[in-house]
Amino acid sequence: MKLLSHLSRITSGGNFLPQIDGLRFIAIVWVIAYHVWQIGSYHFSSSLNNGNGSEGTRVINTLFSAGRWGVQLFFAISGFILGLPFAKQYLCNGPPVNIKKYFVRRITRLEPPYIIHLGFLFLFCCLVLRHFPTHPALYYTNEWAVYAWAHIFPSLIYSNGFLFQTHPYPNVVLWSLEVEIQFYILAPWMASIFIIARKEFRRSLIVSAILMATLIGIIVPPSYIYVFSLAGNIQYFLVGFLFCDIYLTSTSATLSQRKIWDFLFLLAFSLIIMLQSYRIIELMLPWLIFTVLASAFKGDFCVRFLRNPWIVTIGGMCYTIYMYHWIMISVLLRLTEKLQTHVFWLDIIIQFAVLSVMIIIICAFLFSIFERPFMKKDWHIKLLKAMRGIKT
Repeated sequence: MKLLSHLSRITSGGNFLPQIDGLRFIAIVWVIAYHVWQIGSYHFSSSLNNGNGSEGTRVINTLFSAGRWGVQLFFAISGFILGLPFAKQYLCNGPPVNIKKYFVRRITRLEPPYIIHLGFLFLFCCLVLRHFPTHPALYYTNEWAVYAWAHIFPSLIYSNGFLFQTHPYPNVVLWSLEVEIQFYILAPWMASIFIIARKEFRRSLIVSAILMATLIGIIVPPSYIYVFSLAGNIQYFLVGFLFCDIYLTSTSATLSQRKIWDFLFLLAFSLIIMLQSYRIIELMLPWLIFTVLASAFKGDFCVRFLRNPWIVTIGGMCYTIYMYHWIMISVLLRLTEKLQTHVFWLDIIIQFAVLSVMIIIICAFLFSIFERPFMKKDWHIKLLKAMRGIKT
């Protein structure tokens, strides 16, 4: 288990919840599956159109396309994790949350790996994309560096969606990190809901807010700046808040109840997959994700599975995996497409299996050098002391 100890996340608080990293594992694998299917559909369009394995193709399309909801599961997890200290403070007489330390921790923990990644993206534009005709803004002009920087800099300040109303370039998945940052900024204010002492009234307000945000999302004409911002996803973060409330005040489930929660866990994922093409999924998705969160702590098999050391370790690397996986799929698939069988559904399964392993292995290395060191709570303090020592 030495490998796991070197790759495990470093936690700053005393309440490590392994099931949360287990859920992060599910979310990141789900997202990888979606992007393998999405990018693979482009590369294997010939086998998709020739009718081979049509029934298998329909099944794979249904299963893998549902992976786009993995991001919303990440949002709910963030709502739970960030809301928990505030909920403990107000509901359980826990230690007060120091707002300054809250923001310093977010900056020192998340910004360095993110800045390193943006530097990687600039090099990627320089060394790879400017040699591809499919990226004419980089390929046909000597102003490629200006173009690349003009699109990467907004990501540095988490404003690409507001400025361009499109996904970040060249790594489209970074849009969700902009949404996360919007939530991080507002979370301390939003968590004031836990000040309300009366449990029924407090939970009713959270549930009402979830329902209102969901209905507004259905009624309001879709626009990029709404759909891909906190405004269009706040209900999922609130689901995390709601589970905070219940997690801190609920009692342990009996064995028979735990078995029921295991069933509900599978049922929730099944409904997400089966209903993804219907408008009703927009109403049900927050509650299905809530069911997944609750099952992770109340189920029997769910708890044992999500607490598996390998599952927890990989889930703990999800930030690095998420930032790099889309670019890696786009690049690595050009190598692994040699495994193509020309049966679309089989090709997608093969690519998902092979690419997932490759992504996890490569990202484990990236995590160990670009993210894990910044998980240490006082790394920046030690760095400042070292720099002062050099100056003197």
